[in-house]
Amino acid sequence: MESGKLLHFKNLKQYRDETNATIDTNYFSTALKNMKDGFAERFQQFKTNKSTLAFTVNPLNTNTNEINIEPFGIDAGSLQMQLLDLKTKELWSGKFTELKSNLEELEVQKCMNIAQHKWTALKRIPRVEALMFGAWNSLPECYSEVKKLAYGVLT
Repeated sequence: MESGKLLHFKNLKQYRDETNATIDTNYFSTALKNMKDGFAERFQQFKTNKSTLAFTVNPLNTNTNEINIEPFGIDAGSLQMQLLDLKTKELWSGKFTELKSNLEELEVQKCMNIAQHKWTALKRIPRVEALMFGAWNSLPECYSEVKKLAYGVLT
């Protein structure tokens, strides 16, 4: 943009060439910089909350010290105890091992259908949210803090 060649802005270049208009490249450079900075800031939020977001799929391998529980009103001590209990109970921990496997299989199915241009088949694939909520809904209420965090992140 700053060079004035408009290499990546073919429509703007065409307009300039056809009308002999003067293009204020400083205006566009500033707008692009602001957008770039805005995107960087937004994606930084994802990086900051990576562990919190990953918790919903893989709570068994989550470091509770890296999770942002503040927005959800969760008691950290209860959360740690419930997670520890969850990890030791095969019946419940197996739900998340199965969830992760199902999500991986879902992505493989999506990729295969897309590669083969089977667009209607994509509609028949279960939604990720349904699988995730199904796993979390199966837990008993004795894991209330764990569930509260999961539901808070998912919604």
